[in-house]
Amino acid sequence: MTQTTTTHVNTAIIGAGFGGIGAAIRLKSANDDDFLVFERAPEVGGTWQANTYPGAQCDIPSVLYSFSFAPNPDWSRLYPLQQELKSYMQRCVSDNGIGRHLLLGHEVTGADWDDLAQVWRIQANRREFTSSVLILATGPFSEPSIPDVPGLDEFDGPVFHSAQWRHDVDLRGKAVGVIGTGASAVQFIPQIQPVASELTVFQRTPTWILPHPDRPIGPGLRRSFAAVPSLQRAARALVSLVQEAMVPGLVYWPKLLNPMAAVGRWHLKRQVHDRVLREKLTPTYAFGCKRPTFSNRYFPALTAPNTTVETAGIRRVTADGIETADGAHRRLDAIVFGTGFKLTQNEGFGRIRGRDGRSLADVWAGGEMSAHLGTVVPGFPNLFMILGPNSVVYTSQIVTIEAQLDFILDAIAQMRRRGIRSIEVTAEAMREFVRTVDHRLAGSVWNSGGCSSYYLSPSGRNFTFWPGFVFTFQRRMRHADLGEFEVRYAAAPPVSDGAELVMGR
Repeated sequence: MTQTTTTHVNTAIIGAGFGGIGAAIRLKSANDDDFLVFERAPEVGGTWQANTYPGAQCDIPSVLYSFSFAPNPDWSRLYPLQQELKSYMQRCVSDNGIGRHLLLGHEVTGADWDDLAQVWRIQANRREFTSSVLILATGPFSEPSIPDVPGLDEFDGPVFHSAQWRHDVDLRGKAVGVIGTGASAVQFIPQIQPVASELTVFQRTPTWILPHPDRPIGPGLRRSFAAVPSLQRAARALVSLVQEAMVPGLVYWPKLLNPMAAVGRWHLKRQVHDRVLREKLTPTYAFGCKRPTFSNRYFPALTAPNTTVETAGIRRVTADGIETADGAHRRLDAIVFGTGFKLTQNEGFGRIRGRDGRSLADVWAGGEMSAHLGTVVPGFPNLFMILGPNSVVYTSQIVTIEAQLDFILDAIAQMRRRGIRSIEVTAEAMREFVRTVDHRLAGSVWNSGGCSSYYLSPSGRNFTFWPGFVFTFQRRMRHADLGEFEVRYAAAPPVSDGAELVMGR
């Protein structure tokens, strides 16, 4: 007979992107070595490990799209490319001794809260683990979304999503169809247009495009950043202020964004001279309602002689192409999806089961996602999410992650200090948070800008953004208020150190 051995750690982290690696580094810095990081991919990097499509680049400046506690003075560009971001994360792992905590190639197939034992029971690679705390760092951009297009299985050529780029497929001399015109498509379309014999872009909704300010960072400035770290910190603070300047228009007074829309229209007019095509590419919704992006090459790629922008809806896919609603047929050799990700229907949500056996997918049925402070959910003790519902600030998501890590590390420290086995946010605390968020976002450009976006749930609720400035989020997340939680102790509760604690079941 054989006996299965269960490995126990204090903290289990699912995902080795920025959220998971950041959590690991912060635990290390708190002298906590009792954790494991589960990652289904063979390498760390999260979004920047998976998205290897041509032209993949971050749309936030590098000095801000990196950990404040792990500055990199050697960024080569103002806006970092995919490979450089992946390399940065690998260095963070190496420099902080995270490697021995990583379980690469370990996909978590289930994580269930055992209320009797007060632990999470985790299954990965036919092994069982338990942990006192579970940090869900799978990120919102981990599951590609491919629309259910009739006839897609009948297509004879290669079909793939931008997040699962087929580098073995040579698109040179091919007739290529691109479905979707979101941020990824804006980046890869200019890369494949010059090599394709024909390129057909199937556009449902045009995107606001601004001139791209990207440029190389010279060796002199890099040496200065390395020699005087405070100089790079000042640059980070300046970029953060520039990003924050968007908040009044995005959240409170959308008309303040009109100058940005004017820049977008000017950029379109100067690069697209054909009036018919320009009309197709002109958004009819408010600037900022959908995610705007930067590019100096997207519009020129769409005006190229071998490119056609198709705005008629897709009726079906055939063996050799796509038929649109107007009856036209486009012959194609390959189809590439640039259709984003499953934010509300992530398959991983069905694998996380809380106190009553219900999964996150059950709780969020129909795409109605909510979490207190974007981090904790009633019914899921000792579970912390990174980049959960209504945690996104309109700047670098690394800033969001670091604020959430402050909250998580403070909660873990309080639990350890006070002999607490589990904490579970109350439904009342979450309801009050959701009510406040909904009220403050009601007049935001995302809610009132006249578009349908992935920021909104099927019912129209904005489940994505924090309703205000980043400093208000950071301030709120510095301390975990256990008065908002039901608390279970290991034994008799210790003498109170001033906090209001709610006794649990």
